[in-house]
Amino acid sequence: MTPARRPRRLRRPFGVALVLLSALLAPAAPSAGAGPAGNAPAAGGLDPTFGEGGKVVVRPPAESGEWPGGQAVQPNGDIVVAGTAAPARYGYVFLLLRFLPDGRLDPAFGTGGRVWTDLVTLATPLRGAVTGDVALGSSTASAVAVQPDGKIVVGGSTQSGGSTAFAVLRYLPDGRPDPSFGSDGLALTDFDPATNDAITALALLPDGRILAAGAAGDAAALARYLPDGRLDPSFGGGRNGTVTTGHGLLNALDLAVEPGGTLLIAGQAGTPGGPFDIGLARYSADGVLDPGFGHGGVMTTDLGSTGEWPAGVAPGPGGTIVVGASSGSSFVVLRYTRNGRLDPAFGTGGVSRAGPDIGGAHAMVALPDHRVVLIGERLAGEWREVALARYLAGGALDPGFGAGGVVGTDVTPGHDDGVAAGLYPGGRLVVAGTSLDAENVHPGVFLLRYAGAGQ
Repeated sequence: MTPARRPRRLRRPFGVALVLLSALLAPAAPSAGAGPAGNAPAAGGLDPTFGEGGKVVVRPPAESGEWPGGQAVQPNGDIVVAGTAAPARYGYVFLLLRFLPDGRLDPAFGTGGRVWTDLVTLATPLRGAVTGDVALGSSTASAVAVQPDGKIVVGGSTQSGGSTAFAVLRYLPDGRPDPSFGSDGLALTDFDPATNDAITALALLPDGRILAAGAAGDAAALARYLPDGRLDPSFGGGRNGTVTTGHGLLNALDLAVEPGGTLLIAGQAGTPGGPFDIGLARYSADGVLDPGFGHGGVMTTDLGSTGEWPAGVAPGPGGTIVVGASSGSSFVVLRYTRNGRLDPAFGTGGVSRAGPDIGGAHAMVALPDHRVVLIGERLAGEWREVALARYLAGGALDPGFGAGGVVGTDVTPGHDDGVAAGLYPGGRLVVAGTSLDAENVHPGVFLLRYAGAGQ
């Protein structure tokens, strides 16, 4: 069973669908592990108190496949992973997994720590027990956030007639859909019945509203929801809670909220058939493009490759904006000034090309001191392994992390790709990813926890 691909408009290569690069592999940094005997792991070493030596690999039920889209850490240290499951021969459903702080699946959540939900038939949520030639709907999840009250918000897409729509599903802390949100827990937003729409990023706002970003056809899209799941009519400048942005932007792959409440999205820019560049946009808190940023609120950066995509966006020091990205087969970090220009004080002309150069970045974690960690994959012999690179505030690789700023981790005998990450208490870092065997069938979810990565 091959995993589902992201909708066509989301042109960042998804981890389980990346094409192996044929270039020669650069010398690899040592794999993550513990420090000298009797000592705590070095920064970037795997946390031995988590799973088996810092690793947890979840095997999907028989004849099915599972892969993550996002992860979040609850206040009590539990870890929630949202993604997509293929529980039958046809159809894809929302996946939720919850792990205890030691890496075990939480037996009090769903069925043995797992919940499958077919959004097309939401009245009968699936619990990981579908077999045979069963036709389901098509629903994929790419983002997750946990509210202060423990409710879990998941964003993605689901079928809506002949296309797909924004889908936000809120779960109760035990994994059941929340009946107080939307319709039986589900809020759908179809920007245009003729286009495919999908959420790829979520943000919880301090007042309980939910901000979602993704794509509507070949444009970046935003939607803001009230705490009960209704679209917020005050967002979007009279568009009843939604915003679409063209100006060369094709999608929004990540979302951040600046300290003053202004909004940032990073996505791909270009034409629908490519080539693809890095796109960045800034909005007021209510979804109006900032005319003082870039060109009418949007900035496009071409790094010279035909295939480029952002892995994350975050506020930087002094009002700057940091974007982690991939250009061709290389990790890159960019920093922009307040007005959307590349910052000459960062890297070389605003760009750092340090880090793995035979691989791709798929997530970024911004640390409190303005260092950043990029997470993705790189070639390691004939297979792929998880790759992390940590950067100093000026753009150079951090020599105090791993080997020269880079850590590689081989999870399983096959292709491994880190696709989502977040800080964990104690200066640790959690990475969720996908493992594929040599035949590229029956993908599974893994979790890694690194010590000292966030210190």
